[in-house]
Amino acid sequence: MEDKTRELIERMERERGGGRLWRKLLAERDPVFMELYHNAAMHVFRDGALSRKVKEIVCICADALQLYEPGVRIHTRNALKLGATEQEIIEALEAAILPGIHYLSAILPAIADEVESHEQGIVKEEIYEDGKGY
Repeated sequence: MEDKTRELIERMERERGGGRLWRKLLAERDPVFMELYHNAAMHVFRDGALSRKVKEIVCICADALQLYEPGVRIHTRNALKLGATEQEIIEALEAAILPGIHYLSAILPAIADEVESHEQGIVKEEIYEDGKGY
C-alpha cells in the first residue's frame, strides 16, 4: 500500500471516528475517488444552514428508507449526542414516510433500542454484528 493511501485511510479513521472495511478497500483501489468522497462527507457534516443535528436526522431517514439498520444506529447515536430528542427523530421519520411507511417496521426497533441505551447511559461500541464494519 502506498504511503499516500495509508495516510488517507488514517485521516478518514481519525476524522470519522473509526474505520469501515469498505472505505479501506475503496481507498486502496481508488484513493482519488475515496478522498473526494471523504472530503464531501466532511463538508456536508459541518454546521451550515442546517445544524449537524438536523443533518444526522436526515441521514437517519435516508438510511431508514434503505432499510440500512447500521446507518440508522450510527446516525441516531450521533443525533442524540448532539441533543436530538426521540420525538424529533420520530417526527422526521413520519415526514419521510409519506412515500411509503413499511420501513418503520424494520427500523423503529433499532431507534427505540438506541434511545433507551442513550437514556440509560449505556455506551455501545460495535454496531455491525459481524465486527467487520461493512
